[in-house]
Amino acid sequence: HPITRLCGIDINNAALDLAYERLQPNDDDKRDLRVDPLSVQLFHGDASVPVPDLSVDAVVCTEVIEHVDEHVGAPALTHAVLGGYNPLLAVFTTPNAEFNVNFPGLAYGTPDARFRDDDHKFEWTREQFRSWAEGAADKYGYTVEIRGIGLSMRNPIAGFDSYGGCTQMAVFTRNAVDSTTHSDVVTGSPPRLYASTEYPVFTQPQLSSIALQKLVRKFALDICNTQHAFQLDDLWDILEIKQQFKRCRALEKWLDTQATYSASQSSGLYT
Repeated sequence: HPITRLCGIDINNAALDLAYERLQPNDDDKRDLRVDPLSVQLFHGDASVPVPDLSVDAVVCTEVIEHVDEHVGAPALTHAVLGGYNPLLAVFTTPNAEFNVNFPGLAYGTPDARFRDDDHKFEWTREQFRSWAEGAADKYGYTVEIRGIGLSMRNPIAGFDSYGGCTQMAVFTRNAVDSTTHSDVVTGSPPRLYASTEYPVFTQPQLSSIALQKLVRKFALDICNTQHAFQLDDLWDILEIKQQFKRCRALEKWLDTQATYSASQSSGLYT
């Protein structure tokens, strides 16, 4: 299914202003109109308090959890995402503290050790991260996969591979049947809508049957002039085709009804 809505939450107004500026439709968006609508909503406030009635399929918390208190904020954020929004998929990333040994200025493993960012409230080792992720998955009815990110670097120290990735990622997939009850008490004010953007979308009526045949034939001939045959993806890559058919499967079904085109089941090529 296509993505038709994106939501972002931040407690920092300046970050939201920058995001809003960068998310404005550009000239390409206005010229090459989307097949499906897309709205972007930005919310201002504490991400550890769920936005009421906000239904989402997926949540991504990229380098977020380490910016809240480990013993209060991290459980609250975990509950907001997995217990509050309860998405089909959730992704958390956070720095791998063990990797800091590669940064001499952080003095990892010494009394003078520092975090990678002054705003970090904690940085977890791989074992700490795994313990949190597996506990959250069990509590909220998910399965979780742990992965390392950034497994190579220039001029690594000896034994580099033993420290894991620069960042660590937990991918939570909601179980098909979740009978878990989530009784955590949510306190605080939920984030409020800060700004929203609607992207231009193709709304013109579909071409007539004859006009549609001419459109497809034109692009099919253009492709065949260079490679003598075409695949379904060759046509689907063309914006005007997408705007008419909306879905690749609809284009495939249409081609199958046209005597003009024949497809090879072995190669998938149309002639």
